[in-house]
Amino acid sequence: MITQNKQFKFLRQQSDLPKQAGFTLIELMVSLMLFTIVVLAAVGSLYTVNNASRKVQAMRSVIDNLNFGMESMSRTIRTGSGIACGGESNIGTPNCRLEDQNPGTVLFIESTLGVEQPVEYQLGVNIDGTGGTIQKRFKEAGVWTNWIDITAPEINIENLSFYVDGAEDIDTVQPNVIIFVRGVATVDEETQPFAIQTYLSQRAFD
Repeated sequence: MITQNKQFKFLRQQSDLPKQAGFTLIELMVSLMLFTIVVLAAVGSLYTVNNASRKVQAMRSVIDNLNFGMESMSRTIRTGSGIACGGESNIGTPNCRLEDQNPGTVLFIESTLGVEQPVEYQLGVNIDGTGGTIQKRFKEAGVWTNWIDITAPEINIENLSFYVDGAEDIDTVQPNVIIFVRGVATVDEETQPFAIQTYLSQRAFD
């Protein structure tokens, strides 16, 4: 009798213990669905950030190319001599002042960088006339070379204007050039307009 009472007491204690319940199939499916949504959102955000970073880097490379072309032209102007607005044919009347509002589209310089030689810069226009690239050519043995692009195709130069003052030998003004550049940089169908204005003065005393 005592043994039966002990067994009954043991079974009652066992029934009083809290039952351990697991996840149901529906709870597991809901949890898995929420986890999948969170992972997809995180991956999508990472892809968006990475794509934006790649476009920014590509655009920066394009703008760096423009800056390199402008710096090359600026260095030639600062260290050169014999500047003429409008090209070699206008050496006799080299000035085209800002106040006259009649800019030149070609600039002639007697370059002193490396080999001394005449150099010209102009806007190379696309076939459709919507813009183009900054171009350069130089004279070798009395013959002008072909025009070469100094800006990347991704840079569409819409306007390139030169203003020159002090280039005449009879004036007392130090030769100086003002350059206006306007255009659009395009990378993966993303466009970034830009406008540059720079003032350059010839270093050699006139």
